[in-house]
Amino acid sequence: MNNLLIERRRDMEKKEKSSLAERLFSLSIKDILNRDLYKHQIKPIPDRFRSAEEYRRCFVPHLLEETRTELSSSFKSLSRSPVFEIHSVEIKEGSGSSSNKVYQITLKNTGTINATYQPKCGDVIALTKERPRQIDDLNPLHLAYVFFSDGDLTVFVRSARAIPSLHEYPILPYKQNGHLIRFGVFLMNTTTNIRIWNALHNEDPSSTLIQSVLQENSLASTEQCLCNRTDVASSDYARVSPVIRSATLNRSQEDAVLGCIKTRNCSHETSAKLIWGPPGTGKTKTVATLLFSLLKLKCRTVVCAPTNTAIVEVASRLLSLFKETSSSEHPTYGLGNVVLSGNRDRMGIKNNQPLLDVFLDERVVKLGHLFPPSFSGWKHRLESLINFLENTETKYERHVHELKEAERMKEETEKKKKKQEVERMKEETEKKTKQEVERMKEETEKKTTKQEVERMKEETEKKKKQEAVHITEKKKKQEAVHIPTFGEFVRKKFNASSEELKTDMVDLYTHLPKSCISSEQVKYMIAAQQALDRVRYFLQENSSKSDFNKGSFKFDCFNRLISADCLHALRLLPARFEIPDLLESKNIGAFCLQSAHIIFCTASGAAEMSAERTGSVDLLVVDEAAQLKECESVAALQLSGLRHAVLIGDELQLPAMVQSEICEKAKFGRSLFERLVLLGHNKHLLNVQYRMHPSISRFPNNEFYGGMIADAEVVQEIIYQKRFLLGNMFGSFSFINVGRGKEEFGDGHSPKNMVEVAVIAEIISNLSKVSSERRMKVNVGVISPYKGQVRAIQERVSSLPSGQLLTLNVRSVDGFQGGEEDIIIISTVRSNGNGKVGFLSNRQRANVALTRARHCLWVVGNETTLALSDSIWGKLISEARSRGCFFEAADEKNLRDAMNEALLEDVSSSFGTLSIGRNRGRGGW
Repeated sequence: MNNLLIERRRDMEKKEKSSLAERLFSLSIKDILNRDLYKHQIKPIPDRFRSAEEYRRCFVPHLLEETRTELSSSFKSLSRSPVFEIHSVEIKEGSGSSSNKVYQITLKNTGTINATYQPKCGDVIALTKERPRQIDDLNPLHLAYVFFSDGDLTVFVRSARAIPSLHEYPILPYKQNGHLIRFGVFLMNTTTNIRIWNALHNEDPSSTLIQSVLQENSLASTEQCLCNRTDVASSDYARVSPVIRSATLNRSQEDAVLGCIKTRNCSHETSAKLIWGPPGTGKTKTVATLLFSLLKLKCRTVVCAPTNTAIVEVASRLLSLFKETSSSEHPTYGLGNVVLSGNRDRMGIKNNQPLLDVFLDERVVKLGHLFPPSFSGWKHRLESLINFLENTETKYERHVHELKEAERMKEETEKKKKKQEVERMKEETEKKTKQEVERMKEETEKKTTKQEVERMKEETEKKKKQEAVHITEKKKKQEAVHIPTFGEFVRKKFNASSEELKTDMVDLYTHLPKSCISSEQVKYMIAAQQALDRVRYFLQENSSKSDFNKGSFKFDCFNRLISADCLHALRLLPARFEIPDLLESKNIGAFCLQSAHIIFCTASGAAEMSAERTGSVDLLVVDEAAQLKECESVAALQLSGLRHAVLIGDELQLPAMVQSEICEKAKFGRSLFERLVLLGHNKHLLNVQYRMHPSISRFPNNEFYGGMIADAEVVQEIIYQKRFLLGNMFGSFSFINVGRGKEEFGDGHSPKNMVEVAVIAEIISNLSKVSSERRMKVNVGVISPYKGQVRAIQERVSSLPSGQLLTLNVRSVDGFQGGEEDIIIISTVRSNGNGKVGFLSNRQRANVALTRARHCLWVVGNETTLALSDSIWGKLISEARSRGCFFEAADEKNLRDAMNEALLEDVSSSFGTLSIGRNRGRGGW
């Protein structure tokens, strides 16, 4: 019996450890559409865990369900899904088990660049017989997983079902189980989910830090640790104190940075430190200062965030601090210790040079160019330039000799061609002459005289001479070889070589870590660049002059400049550096990661940071930690050597998005940050806000943060209170009641309120006019919790005259997380007599919406509905009334007219629909 149980457990473990792609391949269409498929496996995520194994395993069914839900959602929108046509399929030999073969798919080139979908790594695609429009078009279901794409027309996929191998060219549509497989349709990208899956099934995890986050009693405190009373701690503080002072942090921000540095010093405990950053409290600035301090301390740190946008923002802020304190002569020296890892396109950094200076893929290319395996690269280019400057006369003489030799060879070739051409033409002419003579002889046999034959011969000879003259003239027209002057040769050769070498020097001190290139070597490089510039300037001014030749005064000056200045500077440059042999790009990438002190990546990207590739890590910093599902943190928590983590976030703002209702109820979207807070873990509060005018911050501060947030002096100044429109209704904070609105539910079941749309459009129109009249820049944001309302507002304002000085963003609450604008207008939409507001009542969404404005916050809604909702919006209305900030939209003429017009349009639309319905009814009688 025991053996049977052990065997069953092994089978279960083997099944669970199979790849996520294989699990997807095993599902039928019915399974994917079945909301209850994993229902009985999903339990609420516990607050505490008994072991690291239990911790990792508890997220597995939830991840499967969330993946199934996303796949199911893609099935329901097939008509809008990207599609590609298949040209050919070829099985790759030795590609794996019969149930998981590798195939090379070549896409059909449709001739249009943008119309064709190009599959990317991690994509799950369905292979179909027709261009799919509905779910039935996927039957029988044939899924494939893209694991390599060349970025052109070839992809490699894994598939559980066999695809025949064809070798005809061109490939005709082929049969798969009796069906023609001709198309591939995109369903979802599983890269993030697969990385999470692999982290949850890590067979040899470094779970030291995970142990410290399982329960409240496992959370160590490093505040009173003896490690922080050592000389090392004092030395650390001395090294980072100038950084902290220059950042002008407030007391809470400074304490947060110093607390993290103290945590880093503890070598006998593991810990997770929480920094609580409410809206506008300078969280990103604090994180950037912390990272800059850790860079100074050479602390091996991995920095994660939920999204590419978030990680790029933090990296950009660190680079700004780095630039402020760098030397103007070599501002990028030291960036070799900073790495940004990820996807260039998804990060949107294609044209962002500061970020490209630390981007891993770019660095791999640069170092590959500097240290190639072949006879080229930095060492070769340096030695070549030195050799050229030492032997300019010899190089010039050789160059002239080579040009003349090339010209001589060219002339000989031309002579041979000319001779061959003359012989050919002679033969052709003689042949034609003979034929002509024979023809004429036959025609005029009796009439032909000796004089006529002589005349024909003369004409033939004349044609020969003309053709010979033509060939001679053609030869003369060919350009003679240009022999450059000595000055021209030196300038051209020097400019090309010196520019390449200067680029090499910048790349060296930008991309090599400080351990491989000293500050003294960088100074030599700067001196060499300056020396090269002096030579370039001298040649620019003198090389084209007639007296720049051997023995002349200018030539002697040039030689002295070269010998005493340039060559001396170049010979001081190192030809070699203390780096390993970098033969392949993966080795260069590993070298960059292992040499870095700060590594930026997304949370899922941390799964790529294996011990072999990245080395040991001292500290983990997670920004926007409250927006990260806890299972997404697992890969980062298992980094090799990791003992301490710093989580920065605010659990009172929006959490991670979860698509599955079952998973959402089971707390799958909860973050590690929030769970640790629930366990009573201490969190350090950043308690000064720099964004909102006090009249805006007052309500969210009291409602969400217990009044613990102070307003910075800058937002309390009179100049910070701005009036963009006339009237008390448009002060810093107001609730604008639109009592005559009507909520409507469209095809997408997302409500909209066209009366509120009209009011908001009128306000924006007025703002646009004022900004143009006053020549004043205004940034306006319109927020609504509902996508239907967002679309309706976007459509309405698109027809308004666009002012060049007014910037408008209309987005959902999720789209505004982390953003801010001068003016925020909130459209609450709901308008009914029973107080039903749906997810508008969500406190986290309300917190985000109410804390995006800098100078003005105007909330547009139905007082009756919101007051009856027993939600935070009822409290907001009460406060607005008590502060004299409650206004009726109908009291303002322009808004009243806009409302009436919207109501009239609604009545007209309803009447038209009713009339059509009646006419149809009569027609049916």
